[in-house]
Amino acid sequence: MKKNFLNVLLPLFKLIPLAVRIKLFYFIKFKRFPKLTEPTLYTEKIQRRKFNMKDEFSLLSDKYQVRDFVKKRVGAQYLVKLYGSFNQFSEIDFNSLPNKFVIKTNFGSGSKHLEIVTNKKSINWPKIEQKFNEAMASSYIGAILGETQYDAIPKKIIVEEYIETNDDDLPDFKFHLFKNGEGFLQIDFDRFSSHKRNLYDLSFNKLDDELLFPSGDYVLPAHERLVELKQVANQLAKGFDYVRVDLYLANNTVLFGEMTFTPGSGFEAFSSAQTDLRYGDYWC
Repeated sequence: MKKNFLNVLLPLFKLIPLAVRIKLFYFIKFKRFPKLTEPTLYTEKIQRRKFNMKDEFSLLSDKYQVRDFVKKRVGAQYLVKLYGSFNQFSEIDFNSLPNKFVIKTNFGSGSKHLEIVTNKKSINWPKIEQKFNEAMASSYIGAILGETQYDAIPKKIIVEEYIETNDDDLPDFKFHLFKNGEGFLQIDFDRFSSHKRNLYDLSFNKLDDELLFPSGDYVLPAHERLVELKQVANQLAKGFDYVRVDLYLANNTVLFGEMTFTPGSGFEAFSSAQTDLRYGDYWC
């Protein structure tokens, strides 16, 4: 019922001009209307970007095509091993895969576009096939609020290596980097239990700010690994006025995750308006 309701509602919502859609949703989230012509806040500038999407945003948001960019910029050693890319689920030869692997679409996010397989012998394959068939048939819902870069991605299913770690959680190092050299680091951890998110400056000092999720106790990795993470992120961010570069640190090895040009669609709230303004000032 919910799915049918959305199928009816979303096309109707698209009839409303994008600027109106964004202003209404922004007001719901922040209890104020955004300035779209002369934005000053970070969240407002993400909204402005939606009216000037570039082809490279789609190319680098594509989890498959971005691999070539990463290879050229920083080297193939930072890429998770790829077992294959497929136009549809039925093309995957599961007999050729190891016991553990990760299946995901190259254009979507969230549990509907991801399956972590830790024992392929115990998996309900028809259920997973249905899940990915539905994912491949779907449109990226964020496009309703201007994230149209994902609509231009040629849809694929990719199968990657499962990264073994000492625990079940793989912390996500998300570098928000601006052209002027400023930025901040967001680390997401405990994502599968009680999601926490810490913010740090680029010297790895913890900030008092929060972004959507509460902060928590987290022990940073060795300084040399943090430096490598930042160096890789900076290399990938060169030439962009702003981009978020996501990396992982698995078994002391830095691995590329993805690049994001409209994080949270610009609707994730900082714990203070001053922080929103400060990062807006960085984005010039």
